[in-house]
Amino acid sequence: MQVNVEKPSPNVAKVSLSVPAEDFQKHYKQGIQHQRGQVSMKGFRPGKAPLPMIEKQFGPEITANIQQHFIQQAYSQAVQENELKPFSHPQINKDDAQMSDDGSFSVEFEVALKPTFDLPDYKGLEVESELAPVLPVNVDSAIEEIKLQQSRPEPASEGMEAGGMALGDVAFLHGETAVFEREGIRISDAQAPPGVDADAFAAALLGVKDGDVVEVPMTLPETLEQEDARGAEGICRVTVKQAYNMIPPTEEELYGMLQVEDEASLKAKVHEKLTENAQTQENGRIETVLLQRLMDQTDIELPETMLEDQTNQRLNALHGQLQEQGLEHDAIHAQMEQQRPVAREESEKGLKALLVVEQLAETEDLQVRAEEMEAELESIAMRNGADVDEVKKYYSENNMHQQLGIELLERKVREFLRENATVKEPS
Repeated sequence: MQVNVEKPSPNVAKVSLSVPAEDFQKHYKQGIQHQRGQVSMKGFRPGKAPLPMIEKQFGPEITANIQQHFIQQAYSQAVQENELKPFSHPQINKDDAQMSDDGSFSVEFEVALKPTFDLPDYKGLEVESELAPVLPVNVDSAIEEIKLQQSRPEPASEGMEAGGMALGDVAFLHGETAVFEREGIRISDAQAPPGVDADAFAAALLGVKDGDVVEVPMTLPETLEQEDARGAEGICRVTVKQAYNMIPPTEEELYGMLQVEDEASLKAKVHEKLTENAQTQENGRIETVLLQRLMDQTDIELPETMLEDQTNQRLNALHGQLQEQGLEHDAIHAQMEQQRPVAREESEKGLKALLVVEQLAETEDLQVRAEEMEAELESIAMRNGADVDEVKKYYSENNMHQQLGIELLERKVREFLRENATVKEPS
């Protein structure tokens, strides 16, 4: 096997691979013999099927596997011997491989390389804090929200009060025709359906009991399947199956839930939690500002092949979404072309962020350890109420470990930038 590498530009390496006929045929014969020993054909003992029959059935697959084997070897050799830094593994079309009449095999492919660039000074960057103090009114609002979240439903025999909840059916009527229906859903006076006035919806639900039917004027949504109903005037009909009032916990119950002794300690605990949450949000904002500033100050020439590939991946995802929405081919094509500049801009920003993160991490020796990956998978499972082994299986089967590693590395870089920045008090 002969491997040649050329660099027509700083960001591209062209790899040429040629495999002599005798080398290729050696692997091909071994593949045929191996396949012969693995299959059973009617009329022949196991491992005794005629080679021409094996070749006819499995020859193309074996040839493709051998080609892929040599291509992978060539790629690894090119990277190691020439100290290449690939941006990603090249996608090589099997039709690009050339089989000559003498049985030799050759192929050429390009490898997008990480561009070389210098990071600006990233330690001691100044940023102004936007952290606001937690006020007593914030604490009182948070306590009321906790009470609301911990309220228990009680049948509204005398009629549903404000803040209550109902289970029932919802239908949108265009004339006498139901153009949208949902059964057995949770209905709240605080969440009006799209196109329904919020105050009118809340007023209609006030005092309802089991079995009541209320109707509220509405503007029918533009997303309806029935085209002539889109944007038209209609009626929202709510059929109440069960109405409930939400009973908040008593002060003593609330103290027990939050493990505090009295109102003062309750407010102190809520204040502490709000302060922690505010600081976490502010840390995230500061990190975003610093990373964006670093990206803006870094001049990087991105490989066009990689930029185009990332743009197409985003557009392909959009294509699938538009198909699921039922759009026709011409409408999909028009939206795809309209979104191409946006997709390219987002791809450029994403690639630039990845390069900046990786180079800073390499410079500062920031690494994601195996135990950190393990802890993150466990955290993902806990947040989603899923089994850890199932989450690990999902990430493995969908080849998502690399992406998870990149996310954790970016988290480390963002934290590094913030810890090494000068955060000024608000002016």
